Amino acid sequence: MRVRALIALFAILGRLAARVPHTAAVRLCAVGGTLWYFSSPTARAAVIDNLRHILHRPPTSSEVRAVFMCGALNYWDIFSLPYLSRAELLRLIEIQGLENVDQALTNGHGAILVTCHLASVSLVGQVLPALGYRLSGLLEPIEPPELLDFFVAQREAFGARLLPATPYALRELVAALRRNEVLGLVTDRDINGTGPVIPFFGAPTTFADGPAALSVRTGAPILAAIARLRPDGRFDGIFEPPITIERSGDPKQDVLLLTRAVAERLEYHIASHPQQWTVFQKRWPDAQSG
Repeated sequence: MRVRALIALFAILGRLAARVPHTAAVRLCAVGGTLWYFSSPTARAAVIDNLRHILHRPPTSSEVRAVFMCGALNYWDIFSLPYLSRAELLRLIEIQGLENVDQALTNGHGAILVTCHLASVSLVGQVLPALGYRLSGLLEPIEPPELLDFFVAQREAFGARLLPATPYALRELVAALRRNEVLGLVTDRDINGTGPVIPFFGAPTTFADGPAALSVRTGAPILAAIARLRPDGRFDGIFEPPITIERSGDPKQDVLLLTRAVAERLEYHIASHPQQWTVFQKRWPDAQSG
């Protein structure tokens, strides 16, 4: 019963959010994010630790609060998705490098877009399906199932297909690539902790290698796709050229090399906008803190 009430509240918030100009939403989420910052000591400690790795110094309280403000905006934008028109969505996003996606698809093996938790990545991720591209992705496990279904529906508002991360989903992703479709994978967190240990901002941590494994297996190119909040309250949606490595001939080694290359591209963008990186769990083992 509580879950149903929560979902009903989210739906009401979404209808309201879609009617608010995005510049005003940024200001409202600054207030909401500040309240979140003060009320969540565990998340606050995680953000402090993450920023310390990125900045190579202790972050200021304003830098930490900015992450919570951006996180609040991310949720605001997720709630509003089903109530935005295609024109309203596209007005919010300045697209750069779409030709790189089109070029990648000419090989007939699909394209794998890797991204990170920068800005409102869920909203900006809708731009390709809104433009008519067939896009599939994965959603982190959420309990209870009713809440997972709600967030899947929110993020499928413009035609994307989101699958829970299961072995079945892996088969579906491979099938999508074989149909020359696009995958969108958020890969800056290793949810299961089973990826290889690689340097990330100069400290070792596990990194998800699923996109690299899919690329090596299917021949689909990997491109970094980045969301970035602009000063005017809109977003940049950036599609980079394919990430390439010198192939070793050993599939396992190639997966590792490609995972490192992905991490380096995401590291670059996160370092450029650390206060927009909305990861509220410690990204590095405690032994590496600081």
